[in-house]
Amino acid sequence: MVLRALLIAICISSCILHTHGFQQQIAPPLHRKYEGIFTRYHPSTFALASSNDDEDIDETTRTEVRNIANHISKQTLESLLSSSEAKQISYELLFNNNESSSSIFNDKTYEQYVKYWNKVVKRLREENQRTPADLLGYELTNRILSSIRGDGENSSFGADRQTVLTFLESDAINSLFSQLLYDAIFEFTLKVDVIGNIISKLPLLGPVRNQVLKESKKSLDKTLGPLLQRFLSGYTRVAIRQAVDFVVSEENASAFGAANAKLVGYLLETRTIAEWIPEEDKLNEYREEIWSYLVGLETDGDGNDNTKVKEDQKKIVNQTIEWVYDLVGDKCYEDVGVCVDDILDTSPTLERSLGKFWKQCQDAASSTT
Repeated sequence: MVLRALLIAICISSCILHTHGFQQQIAPPLHRKYEGIFTRYHPSTFALASSNDDEDIDETTRTEVRNIANHISKQTLESLLSSSEAKQISYELLFNNNESSSSIFNDKTYEQYVKYWNKVVKRLREENQRTPADLLGYELTNRILSSIRGDGENSSFGADRQTVLTFLESDAINSLFSQLLYDAIFEFTLKVDVIGNIISKLPLLGPVRNQVLKESKKSLDKTLGPLLQRFLSGYTRVAIRQAVDFVVSEENASAFGAANAKLVGYLLETRTIAEWIPEEDKLNEYREEIWSYLVGLETDGDGNDNTKVKEDQKKIVNQTIEWVYDLVGDKCYEDVGVCVDDILDTSPTLERSLGKFWKQCQDAASSTT
């Protein structure tokens, strides 16, 4: 699907452009000089040789494969598929309202969608021993945690003032701060028992003193409670801003970096992959919501709200395509700095597989049905 290809392109591009600082943290220092990413293949270098069952491709097929691969590597994305063509294809496939039945989102594709969704879920639920750290590997996991802690030259744990302030000023955090302060102050009042100490010095008999003490505490709760809550509603904002200064200060960056690393370490190293998967009912709800959204791309529906949704969906597709083409539309594979011939020299198995695939394409094109 075009939409899936565009999403993959966005993810790859985002990883390349926006993780430079992170890569500096996790990438090992290079002390050796390389001529390129791929080096020439030498049969004696590898212990594993090609199986005798694998037939080598003929020289003509090898030449054709290399010519095609080199030609494609020199083509920009815009030359292979223009942005206007990409938009038109997306409209024809995703926003086609003229057909009586969808060419993409129909009963058969829904059956396959549910089938493979369930397969993926089943496979993930079986991962009750391995954690995400097991998939990432020991070295990469340690580099991630080290980067979060701010080890080395970068001592900051990566939180800016505005981000922390936006989080702490949310209604939920405000309520939490207010309730904690209220409970602390009121608990202190009861523990110290100021009223009891005052009344105990009055010339009252025991039963009278106890009754006065009980009623005084009730009155204090009724009087002090609302006053304290009104005070805290304003003071909480001051406390939050002080908390922000505390969190983002250079003196505490190391401590909060370690706290963040501890949280991420728990998520990566302690919880198994199966524990990340929601309950079955919730997963089914997600599955149906996703399918409903995709099917909705091709249906008009009724009402202004649906029209607005449709226009919003088209806007998202347009902006996505424009973003991708602005980023890599004038780029080709060669711009990465990788030579196709070097890749094929390095991996004879890849060249042989491409050759077989090319021969199958030729056979399919020449066959009669």
